[in-house]
Amino acid sequence: MNETGSRDNVRTLEHYLQGTAPEIVKVYLAIAQSALRLSDELPFHTGMTGGVNPSGDQQAQLDIFSNDLFCDSLLASGVVGQVASEEMEQPRESGPLREHGLSVAMDPLDGSSNIATNNPLGSIFGIWRGPLPQPGRSLLASLFVTYGPTLTLTLTAGKKVAQFVAVRSGPHRGSYVLANDGMVLPDTPEVYGIGGERGKWTPRVEAFVQTLEKRGMKLRYGGTFIGDFNQVLKRGGLFAYPELTNKPHGKLRVLYESAPVGFLAELAGGASSDGRRSLLEVEPRALAETSPCYVGSRGLLRELQSAFVRA
Repeated sequence: MNETGSRDNVRTLEHYLQGTAPEIVKVYLAIAQSALRLSDELPFHTGMTGGVNPSGDQQAQLDIFSNDLFCDSLLASGVVGQVASEEMEQPRESGPLREHGLSVAMDPLDGSSNIATNNPLGSIFGIWRGPLPQPGRSLLASLFVTYGPTLTLTLTAGKKVAQFVAVRSGPHRGSYVLANDGMVLPDTPEVYGIGGERGKWTPRVEAFVQTLEKRGMKLRYGGTFIGDFNQVLKRGGLFAYPELTNKPHGKLRVLYESAPVGFLAELAGGASSDGRRSLLEVEPRALAETSPCYVGSRGLLRELQSAFVRA
């Protein structure tokens, strides 16, 4: 076997993570294996439950299935003391590890409203040490899963961003192999996606979006944070769920969504903001606290913050 971890120059997730803190590796591998199972189960859990999550969103069967799947695997890893989820009112905990073990905040199924239309779905994870809530600046690592034409993991352990693809056949079946290493978010913006009802955007959000339209950027918005951010990560641009007139603090949860993705964006050479500061500087006081979310190319985020200050 050669230095890439295989006889045919394929670099697997396990080999790539050599040198990463062992406890982070255990968390990543637990998520990776659970994502494979969730991907296989997607066709069999397409209904709604009739219940709602703590944020008031209707829960799909897959929301419950994915939440339980990831919670169980993370707590079984032996290094996670607390798992907080968009789908639960209170975290699930492993008592002896609560104070000094790892804590994981997650959106186990990002974009579940896309189930009925067969559009991409995702899962988002942030990893901290000690009990939550904590600011994004204290993140040790983050990862997101994309369930699309291929199953991919996009991750960082605090140095650079890499993307892995799940292999479904051949000698590496059941493994993840490196597809992109040292990903860099292009500074020349091509695409943008802005959430929320346009009629409820604040005047400064509306004004900034008009500047994006005038420069000819392409609109890409599919109703999944991860699906849309993937395009921004590859092509440059902006994803936002902004402040709204009826939701001045936006919709996306800091711990479950905004901070983990902002962490990845900044390590890929991009930027994140709540409109005036990095998303990593937001200090949530509650697990489900929300914030306006803007992530993308660094130059574009500088323009946005300058425009918001002047507005």
